[in-house]
Amino acid sequence: MQQDKEEEYGRAYARTQISRQRNLFRKFIKYFYVSRILRYIVGPSIDLGCGAGQILERLPSGSLGIEINPFLVDDLTQRGLRVIPATENQNRLSLEGVTPYEFNNLVLSHVLEHFNNADQVLCNLLHDCASLGISTVIIVVPGKTGFDSDPTHKTFIDMDYLRTRKMIDCEGFRIFHHSYFPGNMRIIGKYFIYHELMIVYRAASRGDK
Repeated sequence: MQQDKEEEYGRAYARTQISRQRNLFRKFIKYFYVSRILRYIVGPSIDLGCGAGQILERLPSGSLGIEINPFLVDDLTQRGLRVIPATENQNRLSLEGVTPYEFNNLVLSHVLEHFNNADQVLCNLLHDCASLGISTVIIVVPGKTGFDSDPTHKTFIDMDYLRTRKMIDCEGFRIFHHSYFPGNMRIIGKYFIYHELMIVYRAASRGDK
């Protein structure tokens, strides 16, 4: 019975995400959110927790989606997108099955806030990215109102959170850029549910100033 409930929840969640992905008005709005991520993307990339593929479908040729929901994996595969199932782990976002030095970038959009130990999960992810030759890691998390709107959100992440946990520099990566959207002011997130923070980590070896 529990398995049936979990499967039905997975199906229901997938249906909702697919419906949103296909909605023309939502696609129009999402276009602007995704476009700002693409400014920091060069070459094949990984979309970790790719959902219904709103980001994945716009990534460069050769990119890969990783998704834990099997029904979304099936839908993305049928659409001709390259996607593999994720391995569930409470302490690590798994990059199992990723070929070393095949991808330049990794995108993690609206995933990290679902972990209690978000700092540990992020540190482990950056470690794995370094070992795979990934040089840019882009994190997107909700603003305060967006965070509070979802009971499955467990850790509110902002720059203060990262500073206090010494996550500005981690595992050979350093924060190269951070900004809010829409409107690059943190306070907007107190009133607008779709406000979000983007954080761009780059490997120190890139020599960015």
